[in-house]
Amino acid sequence: MHFEGVALSNFRNFREVRLPLGKGVLVLFGENAQGKTNFLEALFLLARGFSPFASRDEELITFGEDFAVLSARLVERDVFFARQVILKKGGKKEWRRDGKLERKRVPLPLVGFFPEDLALAEGEPKKRRDFVDQAVRFLSPKFARLLGEYEYVLAQRNFLLREGKEEGLVRVYGEQLVALGAEVVEERLRYLRLFAPFLSQAYQRISGGNEPLRVVYESKGYSLKEGVRAGLEKALKSLEKEEWERGMTLFGPHRDEISFLLGEREVREFASFGEKKSVALALRMAEKAVVQWIRKESAVLLLDDAFPGLDTRRKGRLSSCVFSEDQAFLTTTEEDVAWELQKRGARVLKVCEGRIQDV
Repeated sequence: MHFEGVALSNFRNFREVRLPLGKGVLVLFGENAQGKTNFLEALFLLARGFSPFASRDEELITFGEDFAVLSARLVERDVFFARQVILKKGGKKEWRRDGKLERKRVPLPLVGFFPEDLALAEGEPKKRRDFVDQAVRFLSPKFARLLGEYEYVLAQRNFLLREGKEEGLVRVYGEQLVALGAEVVEERLRYLRLFAPFLSQAYQRISGGNEPLRVVYESKGYSLKEGVRAGLEKALKSLEKEEWERGMTLFGPHRDEISFLLGEREVREFASFGEKKSVALALRMAEKAVVQWIRKESAVLLLDDAFPGLDTRRKGRLSSCVFSEDQAFLTTTEEDVAWELQKRGARVLKVCEGRIQDV
C-alpha cells in the first residue's frame, strides 16, 4: 500500500494543503512546531482510523474552525481508491471511500514511530502491554472485543472487592476473568512468537551488533508452566484472601510484563539511551514486518525524529533500512540529515508554519 496524494483542510496547523505523493522516501524538514509531526499524524489517522496522540477529534481541528477534512489517494494491491475522513466538533467521524460512506472501515497497513515510543523500551509495563495489544487488534478485530470484555469484568470485580461485598458475584466475575484472561494471554503469546524473530532481525539491522534482542513474557500472580488457563485458575483460588484484603485483582494479563533483553541485560534497566532508542525503532520495524507478512503487501513506514540520539553508525544503518521501503516518511530538524538523504534519492519537503513545499 502507498499514498499517491494527500489533501488536508483545517487539520491542526494546516489550513489547506494538497500534496502529490508516490513511492520512495520523503523527508519533512523544518524547525520545531511547524507541522512535521502533524502531517505524519494525518497519514496515520487516514490509514489506521485514529490519532496516535489526540483522544478527542476537537483537538485535531484548527482553532476557530468547526470541522476538518482529510483526504488521500491510495493504492492497495494495484487498486486505486480514495479515502476521506471528516472531523466535526461534537460529532462523530465520517468516513468515505470513493465518495461513498465507509461503514465497515478496514485499517490500512501503516506503522509509525514517534519519540513517545521510547517509553516502550524504558517506560512502565502498561506501555509494552498496550503496544502488543494494539498490534494484535490491528490484525484481529475480534481481539478488541475480547480485551474490552476482559477490562469490563475486571473493573466490576475490582469495584466489588474494594467495597467488600457480593462475595458470590465476585466469584462469578472471577471465573469469567479466568476464561477471558486466558484468551487474552494466548493471543499475546501467539503474536509474540511470530513477532520475536522479526524483532531480533530489525534490531540487528539498526545496531549492526552481535548482541541478540529477545522478548520475554512474564506472567504476574500466576504461572504459565501448567498452561495459561490452569495457572489463572490456580491463582484465582490461592489469592482470594489477599485480594479481599487489598481490594483488587492481583493476577491476570492486566498485570503482566513484557521485557526486552539484550543478551542477558534487561533493556529498561541496563541499556544506554542509544540502545533503548534502537530497540524502540526495532519494535516498530518488526511490527511493520509482521503486518506485511500477514497481509502479503507492503506497509507505509512513518519515522518521526528518529535520528537524534543515535551514533553515526546507527544513523547510517537506519537510513539503509529506510531506503529499502516501498514508501517511507521521515521528519528531521537537522539540515545535514535532510541533504544527505536527498543525495541518496529522497524527496525533501520544507515545512514552515503549516505550509509544505519541495526544496
